[in-house]
Amino acid sequence: MLTGSVGKKAKNKPGDVNVVQQIINLRGDLRKKLPKIKEDSKIGPKTQLYIDTIQSHFMKKPDGRIDPFGRTIKKMWPVAYGKPTNRPIRGADKYGSGYHGASRGRRKHDGADYVSRPGQNVKAPLSGVVTKISRPYSSGIDAKILSGVEIIASDGTTCWVWYIKPAAKIVGKVVEAGVSVIGRAKTLKNRYKNGITDHVHVRIHDRNGRKINPAKVIK
Repeated sequence: MLTGSVGKKAKNKPGDVNVVQQIINLRGDLRKKLPKIKEDSKIGPKTQLYIDTIQSHFMKKPDGRIDPFGRTIKKMWPVAYGKPTNRPIRGADKYGSGYHGASRGRRKHDGADYVSRPGQNVKAPLSGVVTKISRPYSSGIDAKILSGVEIIASDGTTCWVWYIKPAAKIVGKVVEAGVSVIGRAKTLKNRYKNGITDHVHVRIHDRNGRKINPAKVIK
């Protein structure tokens, strides 16, 4: 979620500072009576004050610094999961089943397919920050049409959501699982013709690259 430290004696990369500022504005419960802050990507005195104030809620000696995968960022934006389409995992159809581990010939399905309706809003399955536009196909018309996003959580968990049209200016945005709209679902029937159930593909790996079954964390 953060690529470097933010705050006192920190790297303070503009993108990371902006992520922290977004979270500060989203967490009114941590700001208490303090107003929202300007999201200018700069670590000025006001942003530092907010970091110190938020840390004081759960640290006896606030250090004024937020590190990647550290206690403060996890407190500010906890790892959470949510349903992307509010529909079940795809059952068996002409092209197989959508559950994690389903057969794909010589390989296993590395993710889970959540049934979708073309054009419907798709919500973030994981709380984190959208780091980039992700594409399941490298060439052809589908490489442009059937894209998606990558989301990284505060503990380094990474989630890919495919077969959507990403929302405008979504890269760099902090998103909340099951709440934030990340795009709209696209149909798969142009690629797979008849017989496939339209769906959104969700793939999740932990910080070390280990695969996570989406069905075990998205309830």
